[in-house]
Amino acid sequence: MIWYLDMSSSQYGAFVLTTMDWFENCLQKNCTVFHFPPGKNPRVNKLSRGSVCLVLAKPAPKSKREDWLIAGEFIVRDVKRVDGESFRRLYAYRAVEIPSAPFPKPKENARVIEFDRLIKYDNPLRLGDCKDIRTSTSKLPLSKWIILGFSLLKPEDSSAIVQAIRNRAMKAIHEEAPSHDELINEIVELGENLSFIAKKEEETPDKLYRVDATWRDSENHSPLKAFEVELSGNVDIALSRLMHAYDKWRCEQLWLVVSDESRADRARKLVEPKLGGAFSRIKDRTRVISWREIHELYESLKPHKELLKDLARRPP
Repeated sequence: MIWYLDMSSSQYGAFVLTTMDWFENCLQKNCTVFHFPPGKNPRVNKLSRGSVCLVLAKPAPKSKREDWLIAGEFIVRDVKRVDGESFRRLYAYRAVEIPSAPFPKPKENARVIEFDRLIKYDNPLRLGDCKDIRTSTSKLPLSKWIILGFSLLKPEDSSAIVQAIRNRAMKAIHEEAPSHDELINEIVELGENLSFIAKKEEETPDKLYRVDATWRDSENHSPLKAFEVELSGNVDIALSRLMHAYDKWRCEQLWLVVSDESRADRARKLVEPKLGGAFSRIKDRTRVISWREIHELYESLKPHKELLKDLARRPP
């Protein structure tokens, strides 16, 4: 299916090309300025308040073009041309400097875009996967467009391009998570498909805690893996169960499935401080993942579960 985009808009939009380092640092610092290196003269004056800029980020300096990620977006508040002294005084603390885009020196000038908020897409899109997005007049899909440091989107195309990307990149935001019990059942079934003996809500030997799911390689052995699903955001109780499971069973791996954030990299940032404190003993054995990763793995393997069982089966 190809989306032919033929919607009108009164504003220009744009792609801005940067690095994933800039993007992550900008998110962390809550930056509100995108600057271009001195000597560059992009046509930022075409943008106006409310214009949408799509952030195209290189995962690594030598990343292939098709692996560039449409990682997020920001909404333009203002665009300016400023001298180096003004930039250092008024904009540098709201910007991120990277090797490919150094801050201007006192006698240099730079173009800046002030924006209100940088948004990170839930599912960043690979540029190479955008083969079905094009305008009604474009001969090439978005995956083949020549996108340099700054590439304008015409008013007649910008809103449709942005909406098509949002529909795909932000789709997961609107997806309802499986229930706590459904996720536990999926974890148990995954374990069985991989030839583990998987149990649901297993009590620890002292009966102080009930662990959501366990995997072991033999009925007579202690669990190798213990899982806790915590969808409420209160991970302390789940971590307590996992630490007790480690104390009683010496599990090789402990898994915490969370829903604080739909992407695991952000979820880990919420949990890791706790693993550095009261739960430091299990820090090196605990992996934090989002419910989505478990659910998507389960859904993708479900049609092949019989083959997976055969592949995982060990000789007697």
